[in-house]
Amino acid sequence: MNASTLKITLLSAASLGLSACAGLGFNGPQDAMTVAETHPIAVDSQVMTLTISGDVSTSDLSNMDKSRLNAFAHSYLTNGHGPLTVTAPSGAGNDRNDHEAAADIRQVLNDAGVPWSAIHGATYRTGEESNDDIILSFTRYVATASPCGVWSGMKANEFKNLRTPNMGCATMNNYAAMIADPHDLIAPAESTPRDGQAIVRAVDLYRKGEVTASAVDQNINAETSE
Repeated sequence: MNASTLKITLLSAASLGLSACAGLGFNGPQDAMTVAETHPIAVDSQVMTLTISGDVSTSDLSNMDKSRLNAFAHSYLTNGHGPLTVTAPSGAGNDRNDHEAAADIRQVLNDAGVPWSAIHGATYRTGEESNDDIILSFTRYVATASPCGVWSGMKANEFKNLRTPNMGCATMNNYAAMIADPHDLIAPAESTPRDGQAIVRAVDLYRKGEVTASAVDQNINAETSE
């Protein structure tokens, strides 16, 4: 074999090797995705409802109904967004009793901490059939991560020195379970207004030349654990 033939043979082998590497493929942009992009957390709205069955003989709420309303109000104050709607029946001949029961329900909700501005009223037609059910509803948000247990593509990822498809899946699911209010992932929570009286008090003390900081008891002994 002369030098020219040897050179052609070596170039052919090198080109075949490059073709094989090109067929295997290099790590592309899709392989640079973060764990949050691989296992995203989805936030969906969910309507929570509570039905209070009316009693045609009385418009008073039972102690059980009041307990359920207090629990429902607590759930709304913790995770609710938008109004809390109280929907009463109409057209069954018991409108007066139903409206009184709805008013009592709104009062219980307000006593539990729900502001009047957040309690909305509505009605639904019952037709000829008697129906005294009063329906309460509000919207909350639920966070859900992608399911784990994907075992396909394990060998390909190992060959390309990439993380497995399940990498970070459990962490993202734990994040979704620990979020107090999933709506914060959509928009930041509203900030509470500043305490105007505290600001005015500090300004007044500053103008008088007095100490604006809070008083500290020097007699308090601080101890640290060893």
